[in-house]
Amino acid sequence: MDRETYYTAIHRNVLIVYVIGHADDWTAYVVPVPGQRHDDEQHLWSKEGQKMRQSHARAINPGMCEWFDTRGLKWRA
Repeated sequence: MDRETYYTAIHRNVLIVYVIGHADDWTAYVVPVPGQRHDDEQHLWSKEGQKMRQSHARAINPGMCEWFDTRGLKWRA
């Protein structure tokens, strides 16, 4: 998938992956990963990720979400 992604590790084996879509929107997924190399594992969001609620995504990384807001990106419901 050729989407812009960012992640926050909340555990060695759990990432929160923030995904910017093609329609000026974003969403976030909680993703179980092997925990070997997060930069290489973040792509697993598309197969293994569970979509999060917006309130949870904002609580985990409010700075990232503020940055999305300033870019004019909207939450993808």
